[in-house]
Amino acid sequence: MASVQRKSLEMYEIPRVVVFGPNAISKVPEILSKIGLDGLRGLILIGPHFGKHLIEKIECRICDVEEVDEISPERIIELSNRYAHVTDYIIALGGGRIIDFGKAMAYMMNVPYVSIPTIASHDGIASPYVSHVLQLDLNKHGVGKVQRSPIAIIADTSIILEAPRRYLLAGIGELVGKLIAVKDWELAVRVKGEEFSEYAAALAKDSALIVLRNRDRLKVHNEESVRIVVKALLGCGVAMAIAGSSRPCSGSEHLFSHAIDLLARERGFRPALHGEQVALGAIMMAYLHGMRWRRIRSFLQSLNIPVTAKELGLDREIIIEALTIAHNVRPDRFTILGAGLTRKAAENLVEITGVA
Repeated sequence: MASVQRKSLEMYEIPRVVVFGPNAISKVPEILSKIGLDGLRGLILIGPHFGKHLIEKIECRICDVEEVDEISPERIIELSNRYAHVTDYIIALGGGRIIDFGKAMAYMMNVPYVSIPTIASHDGIASPYVSHVLQLDLNKHGVGKVQRSPIAIIADTSIILEAPRRYLLAGIGELVGKLIAVKDWELAVRVKGEEFSEYAAALAKDSALIVLRNRDRLKVHNEESVRIVVKALLGCGVAMAIAGSSRPCSGSEHLFSHAIDLLARERGFRPALHGEQVALGAIMMAYLHGMRWRRIRSFLQSLNIPVTAKELGLDREIIIEALTIAHNVRPDRFTILGAGLTRKAAENLVEITGVA
């Protein structure tokens, strides 16, 4: 009788409580009690431009508040050391950068954190991981890979609705990118023999399909459209937690976006929003995969999501250079980019797809 090969032990963290909808922020005291944090000392992180008027709505009885005006590893380490022995949990109230800041602090301090997003521009609101660029900076300071899922997510759709529509559209662009990420993962399984989680991949892909199927509802900027995007982004966060990596949600389209960010830091120009760059990358990577790339471009255009470098305020040369260096951003992550695109191949790609 043939022996059955046992799989290795799997363990992952997912949020214990998720609340979303209008006025969800008023549920903070109830949620803190539900997850056993009521009566403990918390730290609320907010950004310098938005969040102050929401503090009173949180109704945290024993909380310190820190306004984060600098997203840097030095600042993260400084605050982590300052609050290491006086804080039992963290509440990150803000956009992706503030949530990443709180996530990194929670990881370093080994305390739980609550995610309260004020925009829905990318899947960091539920992901266990911080942005690639921030992780690189933390690595330089001896901080290992951040992996900390929020213990609770409170997404107040009425607050997210107040943000400029551009952020929600970036979130949709981020979600469309999951079609490419899953394709890249499947390719890596065939070529490199990578481990694969069918459930995580299906969850990530379904998150993309949700927005594709609801195009007409997403054309209207209202609570319903915000709810659709938030639900899909939450699904992506859970997919990454199950996979134990960002694999189901980050492929060649993300490598392209990260490459632009790194070039922006090096050259001193302002990149577009992460989800916008991912959407642009998705068009080109879909072409390389032999997917229906025109359908993806048409969907993005129908929602007024930028589909060219010019619309994003990026030079053609930056797009081409990003394409040629993207494979080096994460050498461990095999994608359709393989060992890299030549300059000629990158030029052909942007011309054929009309990106630049």
